[in-house]
Amino acid sequence: MGGRRALKGGAPRLLGRQDGLEGRVYRRAYDALEAEYGPFSALARLEAGRVALLWVQLQAASHALMQAQRARRTGKGRRPSVQQVERFARRQGLADGSYAQGLAKLRELVARNSHHPPGSPEAMLQALTKGAAR
Repeated sequence: MGGRRALKGGAPRLLGRQDGLEGRVYRRAYDALEAEYGPFSALARLEAGRVALLWVQLQAASHALMQAQRARRTGKGRRPSVQQVERFARRQGLADGSYAQGLAKLRELVARNSHHPPGSPEAMLQALTKGAAR
């Protein structure tokens, strides 16, 4: 996306436009991932962006499923068929599985790359905990 400024915190630009509901959900998800697993390397930043996008898709699929179920149960006039509700449920389940897999990959990547420079407080703490575990 040439010509557009970088997003706050180095988050990758994976949505066409970052404004609107999807952009806010993406930003909240990315910030939560960075708070939990950051700071990120360049590769981990891309992977965290992918996981945040999967969260956006999961939230949209869950919302669509809930609306279809509610319309089927209490709606008047034209309501979604049972097959349509099942399709929404399948889509939500796939989105949930994709998010869980993406999050597991991010955790693995961050754990593998969680080396700290020698002499840093994190490295000393890591060495102490490894020594205590033996």
